[in-house]
Amino acid sequence: MIARLLPSLRARVLLGTVLVVLVTALGAGGATALSARSWAYQDAQDAALATFTDEMAALRDNPMDVPADVIVTVGGEVIADPRATADLVPTDLRANVDRNPTLFRFERLSSERIAIGYQPGGDFPTRSYFVVRPLLDVSERLNHLMTILAAAVAGSVVLGIALGAFVVRSVVRPLKNVESAAKRIAAGDDGVRMPPTDVRELQDVTASLNDMLDEQDAALTVLKEEEQRAQRFVADVSHELRSPLAAMVPAAEVLQEELADDPGFAGRAASLVSREVTAMAALVEDLLEMTRRDAGLADVSVETVDVLRVLTDALDRRGWSDVEIRGSTISVSTDPRRLVAVVTNLVGNAVRHGASPVSVHISHRPGVLTVAVVDRGPGVPAEHVSRIFERLYKASDARTRTGGAGLGLAIARENAQLLGGDVRYLRTDVEGSPATVFVAEVADSQTRPPTTRPPHSRSTGGT
Repeated sequence: MIARLLPSLRARVLLGTVLVVLVTALGAGGATALSARSWAYQDAQDAALATFTDEMAALRDNPMDVPADVIVTVGGEVIADPRATADLVPTDLRANVDRNPTLFRFERLSSERIAIGYQPGGDFPTRSYFVVRPLLDVSERLNHLMTILAAAVAGSVVLGIALGAFVVRSVVRPLKNVESAAKRIAAGDDGVRMPPTDVRELQDVTASLNDMLDEQDAALTVLKEEEQRAQRFVADVSHELRSPLAAMVPAAEVLQEELADDPGFAGRAASLVSREVTAMAALVEDLLEMTRRDAGLADVSVETVDVLRVLTDALDRRGWSDVEIRGSTISVSTDPRRLVAVVTNLVGNAVRHGASPVSVHISHRPGVLTVAVVDRGPGVPAEHVSRIFERLYKASDARTRTGGAGLGLAIARENAQLLGGDVRYLRTDVEGSPATVFVAEVADSQTRPPTTRPPHSRSTGGT
C-alpha cells in the first residue's frame, strides 16, 4: 500500500522522519499537558483553600465577620445561605466536615469550581462553614498552555521536515550518483565506475558493481580480440581461396560447355562442378565484402541508375527470368552494385526458400526508393523472425538441403544500410492471398545522400 502511494524513496524517508518527530512531539506534549493541567487545578485549589483558611482565622477573632458568600449550617441545617449556593455543596462533604471538626475539607465541582468546608472548635463547636468558589485563572492558564503546546508541535513538524530533508539528501545523493553512473554505463561509457560513498550500506554495492564492471571489461576485451581474430581468419581464408577459385571458375565453365551435350555422368558432373564452383566463388566474394564492411572500408559509388533496367539485367544474368518486375522506369542516384546486391539476395532467398510466383515491386517517393520482393511461401516461423537478418543464421536444419549459407538476408540488409536505408520482413496479404514480403528501402541521394556505416556497426541477421 505504502509502495503504491509513495513510490519515491525520498518521499518515504521524509514522511517517516516527520511522523517520528510529530509522534514524539505529540507524546511529549500530551504528557506535559496532563501534568500542567493537574498543576493548574492544584494551584487554583491551593489558592482558594488558603483564602478560605485566612477567612476562618479572621472569623475566630471576630465571630460576626462572616464573608458574604459563606454558607452556615448548624447540626446539618442551613441557617445562612446568602448566595443560594448551599445545594451545590455535596452532602458527603457536609457530613465529613461535621464529623471532623477543626479540619478543612474540600471537593472539586464541575465548571471549574471548588466546595470547601470547615467546622471550628472552641467557641463554635456546632457551626459549620462552607463556600463554593471558582478556581481562578484555570481556563486562561490551560488555554495559554495549549497555545504553547500547539506552537511547539508546529515547530517540531518544521524541524522534522528540515531534519527529514537533510536525511533524504544524505541518503539520496549517493543513490543519485550511482544512478548517474549506471546511466552512463548503459549508454556505453566503458570507463565509468561507481563513485565512492561514505554510506556504509552502499559501499559494498558500489565495490561489487565496480568489480563486476572490471570483469565485464576484461571479458569484452577478450571477445573483441576473438572477433578481430575471427574476422582476420575469414579475410585471410577468403583471400587465399580467391586466387584458386578465380582459376577454377573459367575452367569449370569450359568443362561444362564441352560436356553440355553429354547426357551421361560426365555431363552431370561437369554441370555440378560448375554450379558449385560458381556458388563457392560468390560465397568468397560475400565474405570478402563483409570483412571490408566490418573494417570500415566499404565504399559507396553513387551514380544515376535506371532501376528497372539494372534489376532486369541482374535477374536475367542469374537465370531468374520468370521473376516478374512490376513498376515503371525510375531513375535514382545510388550505388548500382549495392542496389543489385540487395535485390538479388532477397530474390535468391525467395526462390530458394519461398514459393512461386516470386515478384519484385518497385516504387519511389521523394528521397526513398522502395523495392519489395514477394513470394507465396509459408514465411518465416514466428520464433525465428527476430534473427533472420543474422549472419550465418538458418531458420531450420532443412535449410542445409535448400542451399545457401545464411548470408543472403544479412548481405541485403547491410548493403541497404550502406545506402541509407534498411530491409524489413512482413507477412501479409498481397492481391488477396497470404504472401511473404521483404521490403528494402534505400536513399535517393539526389535529395538525401546515403550514409556509410562505421566499422563494427553492422546489423545482425540472416535466414
